[in-house]
Amino acid sequence: MSLDSNNSPRTVGGTVGALVLPRRRGRRKIEGLVEARRQQILTAALDLFGTKGFHRTTTQDLAERADVSVGLIYQYFKDKEDLLAAAIGQIFDAYLNEIPLAVRAARDPLSRFRAAVHAYCRVIDEHREAALLGYRETRSLSKALTKGLMAKETKSTELIGERVTECIEAGVFRRVDVAMMTYHIVVFVHSWALNAWRLKGQFEREAYVDAGLDMLLGPILQAAPPAKRSGPVKPAKTAAPSARRVTRRAA
Repeated sequence: MSLDSNNSPRTVGGTVGALVLPRRRGRRKIEGLVEARRQQILTAALDLFGTKGFHRTTTQDLAERADVSVGLIYQYFKDKEDLLAAAIGQIFDAYLNEIPLAVRAARDPLSRFRAAVHAYCRVIDEHREAALLGYRETRSLSKALTKGLMAKETKSTELIGERVTECIEAGVFRRVDVAMMTYHIVVFVHSWALNAWRLKGQFEREAYVDAGLDMLLGPILQAAPPAKRSGPVKPAKTAAPSARRVTRRAA
């Protein structure tokens, strides 16, 4: 079937055939609509889970806030717990997208390290609701969903650990424990989300990161690369505490 000059379906043998959109353009349009609707539901979830709490929020509440039907929610998410995991997981997806982009534009190990930390803090600033929700409601998730979030968290913190390792191997940092240094960076950045109500009155986000890095890096920056290396730096096995352990401590 083809279209006439008025973009109406032409008849074939007196029968109107099914309208077939150009495949690439049609697929992109549908994918865009699907993602927009999914994000609409996730935004409602972040809002309601954050204000009412996960257990007190009903699926009907979510449908009304997102301006969709309850049935449509279940077309995108298996259940309310699956929706909670997706809402929290948005921040990890953003880390994995944004940090490599920021690092790619930097030219030397120290610049790449700083770019990674700035990107990490920018993401947590833009997804502050998801970060706070993770601290409060991760314990509501099943072991399987928690494990999935922990895997994403490990991948995101490894992006910082890789930059620490690179700086050590380049002689920019003295030889420190990569996992410990990465953990300090993660906690420092998360403090921006946890204490934004206090810190934003004193710092802009970028100034907060720069001031914090000046304090953290002072003891480990080397004036010049060492003459001899004692071998490659072992990467950290774990760069940050698990989501569940952090939540329990915060409680």
